[in-house]
Amino acid sequence: MTDFNNFKTQFSEYLEDIRPDLSQQSIKLYSHQLNKISSNNNLTEFNVLKFITRLTNKAMRNKTLNFIMIDGSNQSKNQRLSAIRNVLEANKESLDKKKFLNLMNLISTVGDRIRTEISQKVGTNIKTKDEEENMKVSWSTLTEFAADYKPSLSSSTGMRDYLILNLMLNNYDEIDGIKYNVILRVIEYASLFVWNNKRKPPNNKKNYIYLHNNQLFIQHSKTIGGVRRVGSAIVHQKELATYKLNPKIKDFIKLYIKKNKIKNNEPLFYNDKGTEQIDNNYFSKILKGLLSKFGNNMNSTMIRKIYENRTLDVKLNANQQSLLNKNADHSLAVANTYYVKI
Repeated sequence: MTDFNNFKTQFSEYLEDIRPDLSQQSIKLYSHQLNKISSNNNLTEFNVLKFITRLTNKAMRNKTLNFIMIDGSNQSKNQRLSAIRNVLEANKESLDKKKFLNLMNLISTVGDRIRTEISQKVGTNIKTKDEEENMKVSWSTLTEFAADYKPSLSSSTGMRDYLILNLMLNNYDEIDGIKYNVILRVIEYASLFVWNNKRKPPNNKKNYIYLHNNQLFIQHSKTIGGVRRVGSAIVHQKELATYKLNPKIKDFIKLYIKKNKIKNNEPLFYNDKGTEQIDNNYFSKILKGLLSKFGNNMNSTMIRKIYENRTLDVKLNANQQSLLNKNADHSLAVANTYYVKI
């Protein structure tokens, strides 16, 4: 019996070779999906050209591309199409031109349909069952819980947990009585390094707590430091974004660094054993556990939804709305489509 798990590693190495501009997170995601597709199409040896040739041949007979998309959510199907597009483009010169163009056009057509379905579904702004349950809690309740969380100074993780909660929920800048929270994604927080020199952090695609400038110094995330596809073109994203660090949180970070003897250019967050930097999944697990009293699915995305649907005492003007969206690292259109709920 073929061990398809070996193919995941080989697909990962292959993607690093043909698309060195992709983030490690994208490579991990695409290699996982390519592994599933290869299993579904009975690939018994790791041969990329044989694999993609088989798919181009099937696409001449099956325009639905079900043999690539398989089953699952539309998001998963879209990811599988994107993964195959990368392999297809890398082998263009080795494939029959007619078959290459056929599969490339089908990926675009089917992909557009799936993305439209995704947008239309979330665009109704109707809450899912999980959202109905978890969004009962108010934004003020969450922020007060984080502020009042009592870390045990004798615990190896208490201060870390307090910092995670308050970076997520209470890192705000107040202007004219309006609080603009910095609410980023898990990847930005989990990957933070300490930078306590006066000079700015190096240009190395790492994310930093830049203490001297009271900043989150972000060089790697979903929207920063990588690439994205616009139609058939690969577009490089901006290389840096900075966000203000609330003075109270900065003071706690300095205490936290001293307590844990964290040196310059070392990770801000370590695992429970204090041996290595936490990853995205570990960070999400910690956050979900800390907020479990408020629901079973209190993740960073749910936090963003609760924030976007909070009640404001004033109506924001265009400039204020723009600043709010900037601090959440998404556009007004994205907020209205994916986060605002009825």
